[in-house]
Amino acid sequence: MTVGEAIQRIVSLYSKGVHSDDKRLSSRHIYNKLKTVRSRLLYEKINKKQFISSINYNVMPCIEMIKAEIHECPCIPPLGCCIWKSKYPLPAPISGINGHIIRSVTSLDGNIVFSEITWQDKKYKQYDKYTAMKPDFFISNEHLYITAKNETIVVRAEILLEDPLEGENFIGYCPTINNCLANYDKEFHLDNSMFDPLIELTVQELISIFNQNQEDSTNNTKDSPEQTTK
Repeated sequence: MTVGEAIQRIVSLYSKGVHSDDKRLSSRHIYNKLKTVRSRLLYEKINKKQFISSINYNVMPCIEMIKAEIHECPCIPPLGCCIWKSKYPLPAPISGINGHIIRSVTSLDGNIVFSEITWQDKKYKQYDKYTAMKPDFFISNEHLYITAKNETIVVRAEILLEDPLEGENFIGYCPTINNCLANYDKEFHLDNSMFDPLIELTVQELISIFNQNQEDSTNNTKDSPEQTTK
């Protein structure tokens, strides 16, 4: 389902559930609620250790990498060793009980697979004769970092993102990918089996917010100075 189709389903059901002339919502407001509910549904599946299919992931096919210092202190001289860093920050991934969900980081052809490692563990890796030369990656300050023997300027990643549109609009090595499509026409990455719960919960929450705002507005009117002095 596309982003536009999901928004239209919300608009149709929301309009039936709100009895007021003021029942319009902006597409941005609806999308923000959709992505929040989507993240919650996927988070629940992750923590229950249920299967997450490929359709839920954003494939980022050409993440541009640049050479960078292994430290992030701009006023410190180079230490003589470099690492590869994504040119642009990555969109935020969904996290579960075991951390963020990044299914794979590979070379473009898939022949080189980068294993995830933490910054804390990197200092010990060099002393392990079995893994010292193994390509790896880690995330720091929203950037992807990789270590590899060969020069690597572009990598591919599959990530479960909080906002699927940010993945679709990510500026990769080939910036024209998907830019010809309007946001409405881009995929809202979610299993078809999860769309009905997504739509139902989103509409319920939007109607609840509307009703709460109406109640607050009524109470404010009753408590206004003009009312109390009469």
